[in-house]
Parts: sequence; C-alpha cells; structure tokens
Amino acid sequence: MAWRCSQLLLAPVLLVCCPGTWGSTVVSEELHQVVGQNFSVRCQYKPEAGPYVPKSWCRQTSPNRCNRVVTTSEPRKAIKESQHAIWDDPEAGFFSVTITPLTEKDSAVYWCGSFNPSRNVINILRNISLVVSPATTIFVSFLVLTTSPEETTGSFINGSEHRNQSSPSSPGCISPRILVFVQYGLLLFKGLMLSVFCVVLCGRCCQRQEYTAETVTEYASLPDISESLGTFGYLSGCEKNAYSP
Repeated sequence: MAWRCSQLLLAPVLLVCCPGTWGSTVVSEELHQVVGQNFSVRCQYKPEAGPYVPKSWCRQTSPNRCNRVVTTSEPRKAIKESQHAIWDDPEAGFFSVTITPLTEKDSAVYWCGSFNPSRNVINILRNISLVVSPATTIFVSFLVLTTSPEETTGSFINGSEHRNQSSPSSPGCISPRILVFVQYGLLLFKGLMLSVFCVVLCGRCCQRQEYTAETVTEYASLPDISESLGTFGYLSGCEKNAYSP
C-alpha cells in the first residue's frame, strides 16, 4: 500500500496510454476557450465498487504517451496542482477536471482516464484537443486636430500615431477655428428664429384676447336695445288705440 501511494505522489511521469474503454474507440474532441476563462470538463465511466482506481488528467506528448498533470488519490477528494484541479466520484461514475484561469500555454491535447500505477498506464476515456485563444481587444479609433504655426493634423489609429504636416496655405484644409465659428453662427441663427417665432405667437394670442373682449362688450349692450324696441312697440300700440274710432 505504501508503494502504491508513493507512485501517486511522484511528479508527473511519462505514461503509456491505452486508447478506448469498454471496447470502444475514443473519438478526438476539439474545444475552444478564451484566455482568462475557467475551463471544466467531465469524464464518465461505469460506476465502480471495490478498491479505488485513481483517475488522471494527462497532457499528450506523443501519439501514445503523455505527462500526468493531476491525479486523484482517493474518492470524493479534490486534488489541486497549480491551476489544475480534479475530483472523482466512483459511485456516480464520473470525475471532473477544472483549469483556472486559462492561458495560451494550456492549448494542447489532453486525455482523461483511469490510471494504473503498477503498469504506469492510463485507460483513456476522453481525448480532448483544447484550443485557448487570446482575448479580443477593441481599439477605438479617433481623430485629434491641433493648430500650430505650421498646421498639423494628428490621428491615432489602433494605438499608433500618424502625423501629416502641411503648410498654412495648403488648399483643402479647414482650420478648426473656422469650424467653431460656423457652429456658433448656426446656433445664433437658430436662436434668432426661435425668438421671432415666439414673438409672432404672442402677438396672435393678444389679438385673440382683444377680439374676445370686443365680442363680450357687444353682447352686453344687447339687452338695452331689446328694452328700447319693447318701449317703441308699446308706444305704437297706444297710438293705434288713440286713432281707432
């Protein structure tokens, strides 16, 4: 037993690998990840009973050989080697491997399987080709305009600087000051137009109020006219009665 434990505690050694398990051929898989991410993979097998069989995560060095990266020593106990960790549950029939965080150097072909210390052989369960790509960086392109005795325009694109110098009298070059004056002129013109619109609108509102006041005054004088008409009718009736035989 002590000899077996010493085998497991040795530094990663070169292993002879037996492809396939349960009489089947292992198909190569290709997985793509990005630098800085956490990578986790699960390797399944038939649930085991009896003496514990170690499980290993192995990095391929040649078609039939690999170096052990991390190997279990007992069931349901996490083992960590550098950025690699492994955990095995024989009763459930699987073990998992985690790499945190990923680097470009982790790109390689890996095997996961059961490890036989006495024969120094790993029975491959999965053959994984891990491709770790660098994280994409977005560069924002922008333009910087400056003025000097000799007008210079500088542009910074993708972090590198490019400068083109031209004389002050070069045709086709517009000074930033002229652009600023044009913008201020447009703003002033818009402000004047808005003021004129407000004045016209206020004038129309005042005219409507005056028209309404005149109409109310005219309607207020209508009862006097009605009374006058009533009096005139009464007098006309009296005159008819006076001249009647």
